[in-house]
Amino acid sequence: MTELYQDETIRPTFIQWIVDTRPLWPVEKRTSPREEVAEFKNVASRALSFLPASEQASVLKYYHVKDAKMSLASQLLKHLVITKYCHVPWCKSAFSRDARGKPFWPPSDVASKNHVKIGFNVSHQAGLVSLIAVIGGDGDVEVGTDVVCVDERLDHDYRQIEKEGFFSWVDIYADVFAESEVSYMKLAPVGLSLDIGLDFNGFGRDMLSRCQQRNAMLEVQVVERGQQKATTLSLDSNVIIDAKMRRFYAMWCLREAYVKMTGEALLAPWLKELEILDVKAPEGDKTMHGPASLQKGQVVKDFRINFKGKPITNVMMELVALGTSYMVASSARSATGSDVSSLKMGDWKILDLESDILAFGEVFR
Repeated sequence: MTELYQDETIRPTFIQWIVDTRPLWPVEKRTSPREEVAEFKNVASRALSFLPASEQASVLKYYHVKDAKMSLASQLLKHLVITKYCHVPWCKSAFSRDARGKPFWPPSDVASKNHVKIGFNVSHQAGLVSLIAVIGGDGDVEVGTDVVCVDERLDHDYRQIEKEGFFSWVDIYADVFAESEVSYMKLAPVGLSLDIGLDFNGFGRDMLSRCQQRNAMLEVQVVERGQQKATTLSLDSNVIIDAKMRRFYAMWCLREAYVKMTGEALLAPWLKELEILDVKAPEGDKTMHGPASLQKGQVVKDFRINFKGKPITNVMMELVALGTSYMVASSARSATGSDVSSLKMGDWKILDLESDILAFGEVFR
């Protein structure tokens, strides 16, 4: 296979892929999760054959088959992006991890300064696996991604909120957020759709901000646009709490993507000095069909990022809704501090296991 070499001045491009493992490699319910993983080994044998023995063992060590599925998809995506964009055979696409645990690909010809540059990161939750990669340029752009599913722990979250209140639920996770972010999650107004021509007045917005209990009906003050006289509107507090929870998970997703971009973890000592503010949770596409849909919804990207109280200008972040339950974040920065605002991340592409991954792997195996 002909390897691709390029001049360092070529603008880097982003690759963003999603694999939905929920319908893949179906396994019958067994009495033991380990029995299910053993059956998964047979059901997914073709896909597993694209991995070296050590990676197969890493996939099959998981106790639950859902985690093994996501691990397999994650490994396949990493080999795919290296083979496709670094122009090496699949069998030579083995990747390593740096001192921080972040995966990277060392080119076989390490002496060549013009070998194509690549950096990538993966994430997975609730059956979805995301990969973001940066191809080309001078190799100074770092990337990170994260996936969240707002419904995965919904019953557990609801029980905790109904027992202690929304503010106490947020406090459980306060150690990984800046104090300003915790306050924002608790008290910042949430965007709710009202009847055309109605807006919340100051008292109404304050009631929404302070709401932290589920299963209550609130009498909220609203005004007709262009008018000053207030009237009351009955509003289910569950709608408010759901909106606040979605914003919490949006902020979690962005923070994870940022931290993974740096190669650190959520135990990084500087974590509480990082602020990602003015976050609005993207809305899912209301016209989607079925709970399994991953129809692209709203994309948000206007965030205020501070570190140690100073604005961060060399980071670009985006957050997109997929279906009504998932959000995926992407983050990129220049390690040298140069401006990345002129770069475009593009759309997330949902890959088909057979046609986009395994068929390609067969050709370049």
